[in-house]
Amino acid sequence: MTNKEEKDTKDYDRYIYEVVSKNIKYYRLNNKSKYADEYGKITQERLAELCDVSLGLISSIESKKVFQTFSIAILYRIARVLNIDIKNFFEER
Repeated sequence: MTNKEEKDTKDYDRYIYEVVSKNIKYYRLNNKSKYADEYGKITQERLAELCDVSLGLISSIESKKVFQTFSIAILYRIARVLNIDIKNFFEER
């Protein structure tokens, strides 16, 4: 792999991460699942608890300053709690 290809791959990885990160936060704050409060929101703390992960992980995933990696299994847990299809995390808004 050339240096340019490596840079392009890293840029694309960063782009995908940013889209997923933004969408997790969006669906957490605009939610109609049974876990949402009366305003349609789920706190980071509650989401972490329901997904059996740390608050730090949820916070890092949603942060634009931290490039937090996470598994597809974690993404699936988050989607289940938020009651959305996992593919929604990859769509641009």
